Amino acid sequence: MAQTLGIIRFFWRGKQYDTDKSSSIKLSGIKNNDVHANFRTLRSSEYQGGQVKVNVNATTEMSLNDFDPSLGENELQLQTDLGTTIVVSDAWVREQPEWAGGGKPASVVFSFNTYQEVE
Repeated sequence: MAQTLGIIRFFWRGKQYDTDKSSSIKLSGIKNNDVHANFRTLRSSEYQGGQVKVNVNATTEMSLNDFDPSLGENELQLQTDLGTTIVVSDAWVREQPEWAGGGKPASVVFSFNTYQEVE
């Protein structure tokens, strides 16, 4: 039986953070677009930057400023339960996350250009 992606361990600037199950990654690369012309559909390509979305749980081991966008680019790692690690050397936080009480995680969105897949 084949295994599907279930767990993504998340590291930002060398530190692991607790996240919930809704983390997602969209790898950078070529994106195809539909171009409609008369009675045909054609294809055009363009570059698509990468994006990582994680819902981080606030804990006592972290600062709420760990995801400050003004900190610039840094290393992000995603380790999956499929045995693959995605390493991004130039990731950046898009905007300051919104923190709330009651155990609600904050949604943090990263963008990046290139990545390396390590097995």
